[in-house]
Amino acid sequence: MMRAMGTVVLCGAFMLGASSPATAANDPKAQLKILDAAKGGATKTAWLHCGPAGGTHPHAREACRLLRAVHGKPDALNVKPQTMCTHDVAPHAVVIAGRWFGQDVSWAKVFSNACALKAATGAVLAL
Repeated sequence: MMRAMGTVVLCGAFMLGASSPATAANDPKAQLKILDAAKGGATKTAWLHCGPAGGTHPHAREACRLLRAVHGKPDALNVKPQTMCTHDVAPHAVVIAGRWFGQDVSWAKVFSNACALKAATGAVLAL
């Protein structure tokens, strides 16, 4: 678990140094860098823009809708609370950082497996 937390810290450092892709003349109200690092697997990243929805996130509209419902607070997401997940251990270290309608967002968490990640975050971390 310490290794996973090290990954989260490393991911956070990466996020701070990352630059946003070029935006149109009307900057979005929210710009979030999202990262999912699966232990022993790929690391996926995307930019999520909301107001209007866009960026490089593959499910931007749905992700923005979910975040709007929790006022941009990823820790409040609980998309499918009744989901039954196995107890497999295949950790995913995730980071969301940026700005949400004038507020700084900096959130990191380690999920035990992909099922737990999807149940909690839905489209937001569906990269």
